[in-house]
This record gives sequence, structure tokens and C-alpha cells, in this order.
Amino acid sequence: MKSDRHFPLKRLLVLGALVGAGAYYFSREQNRRALDAKLADLGLKDAAQDVGQSVTKGWEKTRDAAKDAGTVIAEKAGEVKDAAASGAQAAADKVKEVAGDVKGAVADASGKAADAARDTAATASDRAADVADKARDAAADAKNAAADKAAEVKADVQAKAADVKADATKAANDVKGAARDAKKA
Repeated sequence: MKSDRHFPLKRLLVLGALVGAGAYYFSREQNRRALDAKLADLGLKDAAQDVGQSVTKGWEKTRDAAKDAGTVIAEKAGEVKDAAASGAQAAADKVKEVAGDVKGAVADASGKAADAARDTAATASDRAADVADKARDAAADAKNAAADKAAEVKADVQAKAADVKADATKAANDVKGAARDAKKA
């Protein structure tokens, strides 16, 4: 009786084999070099590095903004703590007073993070457009090269066909000539 397994073991094994084959293929030095060269030809390697640098810069901006907001929040919390030592009403007044500063610091951090994300997205978009243009150019070059090669092959075939036709005509004439000579003899 067949068990009702819900776990797709065969698919998992096939996926594992594919991942293993891919890892083996890309781990070979000559394949990595060839892949790097092809990526460099298409501009993808530079694009990936540029996007990576943009992400790093964005992360640094976001981290700095969060650190600044954290510093403001810590300072204001210290002020509230000091005010709380002198009484509950003073603490409540101080909380109201510093709430705007904390809100501003958080909004500033959020704005910087959004700016960093926009910068990263813009860089990725620009690099993607550059790579797409290069890919279109490469495809056009490949198409032109294929058309040139096809025309060259066609010309070679026509030349060979003309040679074969000429050889066949010569052979036929030689046979006719030999037949005439045989009749005369």
C-alpha cells in the first residue's frame, strides 16, 4: 500500500542534484574565469559592484541616522529621568517638551533611510539601464554576425554548386566526346 507522504522527496533530491551541479560548475576555476569575463563584457560585473557600493553607502547613512536618533533619544531620556527625580509633574512636563525633539530625530532618521533607499534604487536602475543597452547592442552584434555568416555560407554553397555543375558539365561533355570518338572508330 502506498503511503501518503506529503513531503516531495523526489523533487528535493532533484533540486539538491541541480544545486550540487551548479556549485560544482561554478567552483571550477576555468568556469569562474569565463563567467567573470562574460559578466565584464556585458558590464554586469561593474554594475553589481556599483550597486553593492550604493547599498553599502545607503546602509552607512541609515546606520548613522539611527545612531544620531538613538543619541537624541538617550539624551532626552536622561533629561526626563533628571526631571522625574524632582517630581512627577516635572517629569510629565519634560516628556511633553522632549517628545517633539524625539519625534524630529526619528523623522530625520526615517528620512535619511528613505533617501538612502532612493539613492540605491536609482543607482540600481541606472546600472540596469546601462546593462540592458549593452545587452541589446550585444544581441544586435550577434544577429549581424549570424546574418554575415549565413550570407558567407550561402555564397560558399552557391560557389560549390557552380563548381559541381561545371565539373558535371565537363564530365558529360567528356563522355559525349568519348562516345563520338568511339562511334567514329
